[in-house]
Amino acid sequence: MTNFTSFIQYHVYSDIGLVRKNNEDNYLMLPDDGFFAVMDGMGGGDAGEIAAKYIRNMLAKGMKGTASKSPDERQDCVEQALNKAQRAIRAYAMAHRYNSMGSTVVSILFNPWNPNQALVCHVGDSRLYCLRNGELFLITEDHTVGYEMLQREQTIDNVSPELFHVLTRVVGGEEQLHPQWTEINICPGDVYLLCSDGVWGMIDDVTIEMVLASTRDPKVITELLTQRILAAGADDNFTLLPIVIR
Repeated sequence: MTNFTSFIQYHVYSDIGLVRKNNEDNYLMLPDDGFFAVMDGMGGGDAGEIAAKYIRNMLAKGMKGTASKSPDERQDCVEQALNKAQRAIRAYAMAHRYNSMGSTVVSILFNPWNPNQALVCHVGDSRLYCLRNGELFLITEDHTVGYEMLQREQTIDNVSPELFHVLTRVVGGEEQLHPQWTEINICPGDVYLLCSDGVWGMIDDVTIEMVLASTRDPKVITELLTQRILAAGADDNFTLLPIVIR
């Protein structure tokens, strides 16, 4: 069984930003189990912070102590936890007569049998980036109207910028949950960044790449990115969870 903390360093920072009245983001770090996640409650919906907390709590309960389980079992634990959160959010929304309640989630699940592999699971537009050999890659695909229009070969000039923030998938939204899974290879020297849209909505990928390439200290990464997000206006909550591979 892999000792995850022997090859990863990590840090997290979550901020209300400069405009919002409360922080609807949440996060989960289970380093002993090789599992990390960021959640972003729907800012335009009802009780977004409660939706994000449901996901955080269900994932914590489902994933804690799973380091000795097989990769397939651990993936199933994530699926079960998200489905429990889905049902809880929908029940809460119905009980309180909310029209729209939900949250995005992005997570990385390191393989206990193979430290060179991991699974990424996401719903919505919270993202996972990877910096490898000085080059930034976006691992996840945003589940938004704008991104899906681009996938259908629309040119970016024909897509309204607002549509890149209109979600097509959230936990708690539709009756059926459709998380997207991506298997990735892990390399020594990689830097991963899980983040809510309050990060990439404020600063561009060039800035993110520059910061991730500038230091191997995850705490410094969060500090530098936070400075730039605040300077850009921070009109949303934002959460940063960098992971550095030794």
